[in-house]
Amino acid sequence: MATILVVDDDQDIRELIQAILEAAGHDVTVAADGQEALNKLKRKPYELVVLDIMMPTMSGYEVLEQIRAMPSRASTPVIVVTAKHDPTGVMREVKGGAVDHLAKPFLPDELEDVVARALGANRESTDERRRVLQTEAEIYGSMNDLFDDVRSNPDDKKKT
Repeated sequence: MATILVVDDDQDIRELIQAILEAAGHDVTVAADGQEALNKLKRKPYELVVLDIMMPTMSGYEVLEQIRAMPSRASTPVIVVTAKHDPTGVMREVKGGAVDHLAKPFLPDELEDVVARALGANRESTDERRRVLQTEAEIYGSMNDLFDDVRSNPDDKKKT
C-alpha cells in the first residue's frame, strides 16, 4: 500500500506502530531519532511520516520543521503520535504542518484510521482536519485555563 517512516525513540512503540501498519499492508521503515529520520528522508521519499514529539537530541517539532524545509519532502504528510497532548503542543504541530495528531496510548484501529485518513486526504480535507485540530486545541486550552483559574481561587466568592 504505502511507504511509511515511523520515528520514535521508544523501541517498543516503534515496533508496535510498525507491526500495526505492516499488518495493514504498508511498507514501514523505522528511525530511532530525528537525525536518523532526516537521513532516511534525504535518501528516499515516503508517502507518510509518523512522528513522535518527545525525543532526545532533536524534538519532533524540530524534525517537522526540517522536513518542511526540504523542497523535495515539504509536502510529505506527517502525523504526530505522542504522549504530549496539550493545546500549545497541538497548535505548534498544526502550525508546523502536521496533518493529524494521535495521543498515546492509542488503539490499533485509531492508528489505522488516522493513517488511512492522511493517505487518502486531498489538500482541502487536510486543511479542514488541521482547522479542526486547531479549534479543538483552542477549546481544550480555554477549558484548562478556566479550570486552573477556579482551582487557584477556590475561596473567591462575591461578598454581599
